[in-house]
Amino acid sequence: MQNFSYLVQKPQQARSHKTMNQILNAAAKILEKKTFQDLTIAEVVKNAHTSVGAFYGRFKDKEALLQALDERFFQEFEEAINALLAPSHWEGKSIAYIIKDVTRLIAHTYSKDKGVIRSLNLKARLSGDSLLISREQRAWNVLYPRFQEILLSHQEKINCPNPALAIQLGFKQMFYCMREILLWEPLRKEPPYNKDELISELTRAYLSYLGVKETN
Repeated sequence: MQNFSYLVQKPQQARSHKTMNQILNAAAKILEKKTFQDLTIAEVVKNAHTSVGAFYGRFKDKEALLQALDERFFQEFEEAINALLAPSHWEGKSIAYIIKDVTRLIAHTYSKDKGVIRSLNLKARLSGDSLLISREQRAWNVLYPRFQEILLSHQEKINCPNPALAIQLGFKQMFYCMREILLWEPLRKEPPYNKDELISELTRAYLSYLGVKETN
């Protein structure tokens, strides 16, 4: 169940939804270049072409803005994951195809709104915010096990003593590497990786760890 306690009120009318999305989009754009700490409500409403009054008519405070960005991010992420995990989506597909599909989704997710995701990662870890943490835990506790179950249905192709553990550790290696590269390496001003090459190489690394030949 979604928790909208950070909002003054949940938007009901289309116009109110539009204004709220304008504010969220403006904040996301600003966070590409600034930290959440440096972001101000004044510059958000200026970039959203709305008013401070409109902001406080929807959000309790600046922290509520980050909560709303987090809610939107995880809602879109869950929708994308659920589409991948639909029973018919991977029917007849190889384990290599499945892993590349998931790697591609994570690359797309972490390439979009990098500033927002960086801010959410920092906030969850530095402040221990329960709402931010609970949504991340849902991804690991509810969505990930469904992916693991699908890969385990191919475990005869996995050349490891403990396939379930290998699937989990391999996924974490791929996921955390992807997140580190896409979110943080740009701040070091290193040349960016080609995204398609990154997807292919991290897929290959995951499959190699599982002892699976890379065939589609």
